[in-house]
Amino acid sequence: MSDPYSNLAAQNQSTQAQIADAMEARCLEPAQIEIRRAYLSGLSLHAGAFAVEFGSGTGHVTRDLVSMAGAARALGIEPSPVMVARAQSHFSGDPRLSFETGDAKRTELRDASVDLVLMHTLLCHVPEPQEAVTEAFRVLKPGGTLVICDGDYDTATAQISDFDPLDQIIRFMINQNVTNLWIMRQITEMLTGAGFALGSRQGHGYVAEGEAAYFMTVIERGADRMVETGLLFPETADALKQEARRRVEADKFFGFMSYVSQIAIKPNNL
Repeated sequence: MSDPYSNLAAQNQSTQAQIADAMEARCLEPAQIEIRRAYLSGLSLHAGAFAVEFGSGTGHVTRDLVSMAGAARALGIEPSPVMVARAQSHFSGDPRLSFETGDAKRTELRDASVDLVLMHTLLCHVPEPQEAVTEAFRVLKPGGTLVICDGDYDTATAQISDFDPLDQIIRFMINQNVTNLWIMRQITEMLTGAGFALGSRQGHGYVAEGEAAYFMTVIERGADRMVETGLLFPETADALKQEARRRVEADKFFGFMSYVSQIAIKPNNL
């Protein structure tokens, strides 16, 4: 199965809604919010700055461009109509925010019209990610900022001992749902190749907290997908889901993944 996120608008409504639920669970976790705060709150934007998120999902990170980064207004561009509708529903009362369907590789934004572009957990799903980076360079003003944050997916784990079956579900889901596990290990060459000057890079450790809502969506979807592909019987999948829930209830669940953020600047002389 190819990464469904890479062509999300082509998925059926049920799949888009399921992915939207998982993205919201992740976006709303306090540990995930702190990751975004760590790389957004230090940006210095001028009054009236216009920010755009490529791949805006259900809109929560687009809102951070206003509340954390200090943009005066923010636009979210997202290929999934289901996610755009959900974002519009969530944030219709905030005139600073707008959302529209679109393609990160071919936006309809004018040249040099944007102060900040954000790609949060987008590029790992994009075939030919260089095209999205090039599009960001085109729409940014000279001196404008590109911020990329993505998972270092080879570090994702739920393992608490040798031969842990839950960890196999995590690895299976990553294989099924991520186009490039190592995008943040490759990103600097893409950025400099597009003409950007490199800014700061940070690592962010994410440990699942409380009810481990996001990791639970990964395990449950992964177990279901294993049934669909014939790797597991339904009863086995149900038992593994129950094992994950029991670990959470007993405070034995562990879920971890590292994220990396990279800031880049479009030179002023361009």
